[in-house]
Amino acid sequence: MGKTTVASASIETEAQNDETRGSDSSQETSVSVVIWLCVLVIILVGIVIRVNLLDLLFLGYDEAMHFQAARATNIADVMQASRIYTHPPLIFLFYHYWLILGDSEWLLRLPSLLFCVPALVFGFLWLKELLGPRPALVGLTFLTFSLPMIQLSIVVRGYTLMLMFFFVALYYQERFFRHESLLALVVSGLCLGLAMLTHYATAWFLLAIGLLALMRLFSGSLSRRAIVSWVFLQFALIGLCVGLYLLHVKGFVNSQIQSELWDVWLNYSSADQTKLRPAALTLIHTADYIKYVAGVNPILMGCLLLVGAFVLLLKGYRESGSKWIAIERSLTVLLPMIIAAFLFNYRIYPLGYTRHSIWLIPFTAAGFSAAAYPLLRCPGVFRSACGVFLLGFWFYLYPYQVVRSLETTQTPAMAREVASLLKSTVPADSLIITDDSTRNVLEYYLMGREQTQMKPLEGGFMEYQMGDYRVITVPKFHFYLYDFKNEWEKYQQVLGEDATEPVWLTYIGFGNPRNTPQRLFRNFPPRKVLEKTNYLDNYIIKVEFIAPDSENKKLPDADTLIDQ
Repeated sequence: MGKTTVASASIETEAQNDETRGSDSSQETSVSVVIWLCVLVIILVGIVIRVNLLDLLFLGYDEAMHFQAARATNIADVMQASRIYTHPPLIFLFYHYWLILGDSEWLLRLPSLLFCVPALVFGFLWLKELLGPRPALVGLTFLTFSLPMIQLSIVVRGYTLMLMFFFVALYYQERFFRHESLLALVVSGLCLGLAMLTHYATAWFLLAIGLLALMRLFSGSLSRRAIVSWVFLQFALIGLCVGLYLLHVKGFVNSQIQSELWDVWLNYSSADQTKLRPAALTLIHTADYIKYVAGVNPILMGCLLLVGAFVLLLKGYRESGSKWIAIERSLTVLLPMIIAAFLFNYRIYPLGYTRHSIWLIPFTAAGFSAAAYPLLRCPGVFRSACGVFLLGFWFYLYPYQVVRSLETTQTPAMAREVASLLKSTVPADSLIITDDSTRNVLEYYLMGREQTQMKPLEGGFMEYQMGDYRVITVPKFHFYLYDFKNEWEKYQQVLGEDATEPVWLTYIGFGNPRNTPQRLFRNFPPRKVLEKTNYLDNYIIKVEFIAPDSENKKLPDADTLIDQ
């Protein structure tokens, strides 16, 4: 009889504890009117900043690339055009229909801003489910005013669409774990599939949340029905990833494009790539990513992320009583970063000062929100004032100072001036030699929606008929990556007699110091500059190239060329 009484008391106590945990969790995730007003104000301020920046810059080469694929005459042509780019087709299909509304820089960039709003809203909702509304405001502030988030909201790219799908999927996956709602699981899976069709970085996101979800399964908190449903979804997503790999991605693996992209990505680092071991280089690129998104001392912000991971560990165990769930919560911050570091170390995917690292930002936001949890868990004037002060201080140091002092010559007016200068300088039917980055931009500002004819040549050269001009691009995306002297034989083989005839060398500088004529011409074999004109850092130069093995072996140096 005594044993029965003790067992009953134990069961009642456990039930009371579960009820208390559920009550505490419900109270923490309830949102007051004041919180919703704060959410509204934060997002509205973010929208105002973005709207003012929509037409600050001319359409960049990656943006122009999206425009070129989207302007195709029908869906089949859009799908075919998208295959030459390292992106899945969904964003190109979207812009194909968006072009019905117009093709100005402002209008082309507007969808990224529009997608950013639901991304921020669902980002807040997901963080609220994890940590409660007040800490979630910290994550929302970070997501709204992080400079990469601002920049990706004002370009013709698919990143904010991808992030919108990410946050919706995370929110509904959390709802599924809490309530075992199959509808929530379906919505989450649908968004993950659409994200995969938007950007291939989703593959790493799927890997991260899949491993985290496995820990939830090991906790024993889900029913067999929920587990079977989740496993079925994973097989569907894996099938989608495998299909995209075989049909598209496989063609870029170990290709020249991949090699060139790595050369570019490795240049965006605070470290000397040649003097560091791979492990040290990976660590530095991880710190570069933290500084890229947070803008402040990466060591300090990295420590905050570690604090956030520890807070999630304690909170997860306190609420669930499960070590597996506690570990899953903690690794929400750490595991994606570990995966990203592994991918970079083995040269699979970039990490650091690059928008390709943006798939990590939901987990980074969770870390910063969790670090604020001890301060903002309970309401209070002093606690709230401290939180507002710290966020305001970060906002003043990082996004406010950068946006306020933002000045650039790389404006739409500049690009139109360059296009006009080219038309007035280069006669019709002339041969223009350029790189692919310049060709992308010129195609938008010279041709608009008019289709161009493309013909592959030997050695990676490409020929385009752009209006009255015959345009040939070198095998490298940027001129500064192209060693013209060593590639002269290929160039001469492709162009034949035209190789030593006068041509118009044209390129846009993009504000990049590596695109100065003094640096570029070190790798070029020009014999004589016949004509030269420029607008800011954009050059149109008529030159005659000479074979390095000809009788006149002494070539003018870069300074002589610019003085002529």
